[in-house]
Amino acid sequence: MIIEIAAHGGFGGIAAASLHKTIDVADQPEQMRQELCHAFEPDELARLARQPCGDCADRMTYCITVTEDRESRSFTLHEQQIPPEMLDLIDQM
Repeated sequence: MIIEIAAHGGFGGIAAASLHKTIDVADQPEQMRQELCHAFEPDELARLARQPCGDCADRMTYCITVTEDRESRSFTLHEQQIPPEMLDLIDQM
């Protein structure tokens, strides 16, 4: 599984002007691999994307693409839709 994350937004649109991360889950230690596969499973990302956002002004927006077996799925999530544990994983990537 390959996970690509690009983020933009934040106050004045400058908080993550250059945030772009790509990680090959297969190259990670077992514990991290399990956490990433669970957190970024496409059905889970789709579920999170369907949640109401509330006030998204001046908040980060994450574009997450997951590629498995040559099939890519992309999701757009606002910061409020992402659980704190997933935000921590993004920071660790």
